[in-house]
Amino acid sequence: MSEIVVHGIPFSPYVRAVIMALEIKGVPYRNAVVPLGPVAGGLGSAEHRELHPFGRVPVLDDGGFRLYETQAILRYLEAKFPQPSLQPSQPQALGRMSQAMGILDCYMFTQSIRPIGAERVVRPGLMGLEADEAVVAAALPATRTCLAALEAVLGDSRFLAGDQVSMADLMLAPQFHLLTPALEFRDMLRGTRLGAWFARMLAHPSMVATPPPAELKLRDSLGELEAA
Repeated sequence: MSEIVVHGIPFSPYVRAVIMALEIKGVPYRNAVVPLGPVAGGLGSAEHRELHPFGRVPVLDDGGFRLYETQAILRYLEAKFPQPSLQPSQPQALGRMSQAMGILDCYMFTQSIRPIGAERVVRPGLMGLEADEAVVAAALPATRTCLAALEAVLGDSRFLAGDQVSMADLMLAPQFHLLTPALEFRDMLRGTRLGAWFARMLAHPSMVATPPPAELKLRDSLGELEAA
């Protein structure tokens, strides 16, 4: 079997989703860290853009076959390593899985996770700067909308596509984890079915095996949102 290499940065939730899938499937891999800043091979550099034309992460290299975009990578891994499966067989559940992934990529990441994560996690944790409270406040309405939509997708199920963890859970849970330093986000989850889902995901072996960098100061327990 050719070596699988995941190119990415340690605090990217998208990179974490790919590594979680590899952990679940028991596929050996090497995590190749892309340096930050204007250095050779660094994020956004000419060398990096040879791997990813848009200068983003993750990039998967499977024996010379390179693939970027997290959804594409997860679907590729599912096709190549089908067991254990990370997608349901029922059409409605499959549709719900894809819908949840679309909510993340089309709305929640850009309108909620990116701005709140930057102000509540990256600026204080990695840059030593104060948060811009106006940016956080502006992102809260979209956050509420996205969480309500995902709560509807989840319904009474244990996971986003049914009783088993799917690609949707792998994509959403690391993103939620990134926002745990934000009290506003934790308050929105409190007492919801989505909060209980997130607690289950925090306890899932794939998340336990892929801890984020300590300097991000993410929370691994949300009190009443403990796994059930």
